[in-house]
Amino acid sequence: MGAAVQVDDKLLDFFKRPLMCIIAAADETGHPSAGRGVGFHIFDDRETIDVIFSSWQWPRLETSVRQTGRIAATFVSPSDYVSFQLKGAASMRDTEAHDIDCADRFIVAATGELEALGVPGRIITPWLTAREAKVVRLSVSEIYIQTPGPLAGMLAFARPR
Repeated sequence: MGAAVQVDDKLLDFFKRPLMCIIAAADETGHPSAGRGVGFHIFDDRETIDVIFSSWQWPRLETSVRQTGRIAATFVSPSDYVSFQLKGAASMRDTEAHDIDCADRFIVAATGELEALGVPGRIITPWLTAREAKVVRLSVSEIYIQTPGPLAGMLAFARPR
């Protein structure tokens, strides 16, 4: 795994938009698990990000992270499909009150964005829950463009630490 990379200003602006998030990991046997993120916090160092997910909805995800210490988190803007994937070393940490607040804000923003795009709220509600919230801390070592098109899969704008 490479050295830590920092999120640059352009990507930091992207993270201020209403987003959706998918977290993917594999267990020690290589069996994949995935889940929907329902909140995140980028640290001032710009190379660490906490991602919140529901362990009630995605029970295998925590086990996979604990076994392998790696995740990929993909963030997507529903309005235009601009997408970025962050990969790196990961660890679980205890959930705190501010994580639940963060998840609540994320869910409200994502729901509002999807409803504005015509997705009925009754369809969105089961997708996004912070029930039994857990937090995975990602030390970013790779950032990829995942927006559909000719740049998909390319390393994104990030500066080495």
